[in-house]
Amino acid sequence: MAKATMTAAAARRERGRQEMRDAILTAARRIVTEEGIDALSMRAVARAIGYSPAALYEYFPAKEHIYEALYFEGADGLNGRMFSTMAALPPEMPTREVLAALGRAYRAYAHEQPELYRLVFQRTTGDPHPPQDPDGERASEGFDVLVEVAQRAVERGEFVPLPPPVIACAAWASVHGFVMLELNGFVMGGPGPGLPPPSEEEGRARRDAMFEATVQMCLFGFMQR
Repeated sequence: MAKATMTAAAARRERGRQEMRDAILTAARRIVTEEGIDALSMRAVARAIGYSPAALYEYFPAKEHIYEALYFEGADGLNGRMFSTMAALPPEMPTREVLAALGRAYRAYAHEQPELYRLVFQRTTGDPHPPQDPDGERASEGFDVLVEVAQRAVERGEFVPLPPPVIACAAWASVHGFVMLELNGFVMGGPGPGLPPPSEEEGRARRDAMFEATVQMCLFGFMQR
């Protein structure tokens, strides 16, 4: 009986923590949407939910962790986009096309949330690996999707027998690198790096074509000959 009571109490505490975390992220997303990313701060979020700033540090050790949670978590996050993309693909689709579709979804989401994307991936602190809170592991869920797809491709004999995490990391690096260059103005669709295109429409078409070629070149390297 005592053990059951403790288990129920622990479940209530965990449920309360999750509800509080969700409230923080809801408030943070509302601030970003209505006022812009520069308005997001621990103090602003605390004020929005009626708590002291110190109380928030129990859930997010720093503002940067809120950035990451907003970008990666939930149905509106990158992981949700990856999962919904996977769910919409036919099971019989070749793995090469599956990874290409995930790459397109990743790029599309980065274009929808460019400020958050830059904040999450462009570290400004001296430590390239700031301490993560326990719930920060959720940020890896999107990467886990890539690993599972790569594992399936290796087992089917579609890809060379490399470790699936290596394939996933190489695919991610290829897409991420292109997107970072694109968002930072080094790939504009013009005749050279950082050069503007003749028109916005032509630049967009050229960038799309370059992205597709980059993804296909990366995936070609994994294919079993």
